[in-house]
Amino acid sequence: MAQFKHLSLSERISIQSMLSQNGLSAIARELGRDRKTIVREIQQNRTFIFIGAYGLPKNNCDLQRRCQIRHLCENCINRRGKCSLCELCNERCKEFVVASCVRLNKPPFCCNGCRRQRSCNIHRFFYDAEKAHFKALSRRKEARSGILLSQVELERTDQLVSPLLKKGQSIHHIYIHHADELFCSERTLYTLIDNNLLTARNLDLRLKVKRKVRRLKPEHKVDKACRKGRTFEDFRRFVENRPEPAVVQMDSVIGNIHSIKVLLTLFFPQAQLLLCRIHYYNTARSALAAIESIEAILGRETFQHLFPVLLTDNGSEFSDPKALEKDGRTRIFYCDPQQSNQKSQIERAHQFIRMVRPKGASFDNLSQKDIDLMCSHINSYSRESLGNKCPFDVFEFIYGQGILGKLGIRKIEADEILLTTRLLPLPK
Repeated sequence: MAQFKHLSLSERISIQSMLSQNGLSAIARELGRDRKTIVREIQQNRTFIFIGAYGLPKNNCDLQRRCQIRHLCENCINRRGKCSLCELCNERCKEFVVASCVRLNKPPFCCNGCRRQRSCNIHRFFYDAEKAHFKALSRRKEARSGILLSQVELERTDQLVSPLLKKGQSIHHIYIHHADELFCSERTLYTLIDNNLLTARNLDLRLKVKRKVRRLKPEHKVDKACRKGRTFEDFRRFVENRPEPAVVQMDSVIGNIHSIKVLLTLFFPQAQLLLCRIHYYNTARSALAAIESIEAILGRETFQHLFPVLLTDNGSEFSDPKALEKDGRTRIFYCDPQQSNQKSQIERAHQFIRMVRPKGASFDNLSQKDIDLMCSHINSYSRESLGNKCPFDVFEFIYGQGILGKLGIRKIEADEILLTTRLLPLPK
């Protein structure tokens, strides 16, 4: 029987060093590997970089060299007014066409050893051994975590087990009488309850609430295959085919390890506007409830207009994309593991939250009304990057008036803005 072995760091270093001089077949022979293994390694673990050409702005438009469009922006600071020389060109030009390099679609599938690196001004992929090794290990770790149940199987399990638990029956009793109807082991049922994936809670287990919890259990994903077709590379391809997609970044902010309440944060990069919704225990079920509460307030049509694409991290609270995307509500994509820079804008926006609520402080004493007040102050704060306008005004200009009011966000007068702990005093 064939023995399959993962590539080591030393082998990846060898691939990187040989890419600029040797073909993939030669690399495969040198390492004693199949050529398909080398191809798959490069395609899966190459690193996306967009740095622009030397002396030129970042511009990934195929029409850049012959473009004659000028003054797309009303307050253009470029004396020549040529839009192809501006980094905002790709976002605002309706004639934008994504540039692509044939080298990325055929061997070696990356930009290592390319002689045009200095003059190339389009998206690039480089194979870096250390980054590739880290991505491979992260992907392996993620694949070994989570629950081996689909969303449908989880719902059926919940419908069967939770009502019986609320009747006072034990997990063992339920399992021995319904083993043929369940999709998991008895031990997994305890894990599902521990991670709040069922309607029933540990409080419904009489003996368990009497025992002291010895250690924190790791978070579990609802769907281990949630990233399939939703990776950051899939996101890039999705965006490339749509010149002006409204991408909203999504994350969670945790108070402390003992907090019940967690903040679901949504950030609109174009307007730099931050929305926050309270949810509980930081589970997939509660994150879904927070999204559904926003949809209930705005209506399906407005929600789809505001949130056509959500970019988030790999937290277990976002591991049920099918439920989040239900009936075409939105599209979910995930950043690469340990790559928070891929949604850096929302990470920076969290700094405003920490001004009001320092890291380690609980959110348990706050209501949604309190959080809306905090967001109102944050979004009324003028930003130099917005031409000295505030996110509230920019958002209303782009999406129309009245939407923020429905979500409890109002504009605060400039002199009344308070971004300290005095806005929402900490409990004594």
